[in-house]
Amino acid sequence: MNRLVLIGAGHAHLHIIDQLRNEQLPDTEVILISPSPYQYYSGMFSGYAEGLYNEEDIRVSLPQLCEKASVDFKEEFIVSIDAEQKILLTDQGNVLSYDVVSFDIGSLTAHTDIKGVKEHARRIKPNYHFPAMVDEVRQTDHLSIVGGGIAGVELALSLQSYRTHHNEGKDITIVSGTERLLPGETEDISKKIERIVKGKGIKLQKGSHVTEMTNDKIYTDQGTEIKYTDALWLAGPKAPGVFKQSKLPIDDGGYLQVESTLQVKDHPSIFGAGDCISLSENPDLPKNGVFAIRQAPILWENIKGFLSTGDGSHYIPQHKWLAIMSIGHKEGFLLYGKWSYKGKIAWSLKNRIDRKFMNQYQT
Repeated sequence: MNRLVLIGAGHAHLHIIDQLRNEQLPDTEVILISPSPYQYYSGMFSGYAEGLYNEEDIRVSLPQLCEKASVDFKEEFIVSIDAEQKILLTDQGNVLSYDVVSFDIGSLTAHTDIKGVKEHARRIKPNYHFPAMVDEVRQTDHLSIVGGGIAGVELALSLQSYRTHHNEGKDITIVSGTERLLPGETEDISKKIERIVKGKGIKLQKGSHVTEMTNDKIYTDQGTEIKYTDALWLAGPKAPGVFKQSKLPIDDGGYLQVESTLQVKDHPSIFGAGDCISLSENPDLPKNGVFAIRQAPILWENIKGFLSTGDGSHYIPQHKWLAIMSIGHKEGFLLYGKWSYKGKIAWSLKNRIDRKFMNQYQT
């Protein structure tokens, strides 16, 4: 009897569990390990922050999904991996052996080692903390959001929409370490999103790296002091520490190094997908859920092949991808390459895509 252990319930592993509902792996026990009984979908976080979705809308019950697929669910997390012995150690002291293991655990939040950040700023990762965190910051008078990428900007706009609609809070400030918002996009797109942000009454502090936080002030390297009553820290992704601690092959950032087959080269029984990995042939690929969705069927076929025929496929990342930001009041900002579109049609499309995705795993 083989044992497949899935670590984390990201997009790719949800796909595998869904496939197992209809196609069992011969002579294989499948285990899912996750620190929460629910997997929250970050694509709908903005809608939840705006008050458009409830908590049930944005989460998947892992025990229920696993039961339908004959997968054993364990509410734990992995603290170390022994790739030679093929064993895993959990936070509860349990030791699990495996024949195949796959990681889809996402990323953590970067730069939390800056003085005062861990003590005073809220983080949305692990993402099962998100609903309670948002519920607590909606009414605060002066909200600061550190991070000028898609996550920070989208959350600022969604919370601003909620606060305007409910007449709560006073102001929101985005603190960005880069000179323009959405630095991964074109300058034209950055200018468009900055006009939207300013038009919504959100304050901007660009090109400012946070040097310290106290319980009511953010200090930056520009010499500015930003007063706040609550703060969210969305300063980009950081690799989980478990790979480095376990002495697995990693890139310079600490992400699990995998080949185009989504396998670790020196340990082919170890697979990975999503934000926790780095592709050897595409090391600069952004940490974005659209890639995990495309990786999912490749991961499933390659794990099956590893356990039986040895056949496998190669994951080739797309050069362009669709992204839709929720910008408040049921409007969206759609991005595709250098092209962008703002309007209610974009939000309706995002809502339809997100609900269809979740419906796969909630029914």
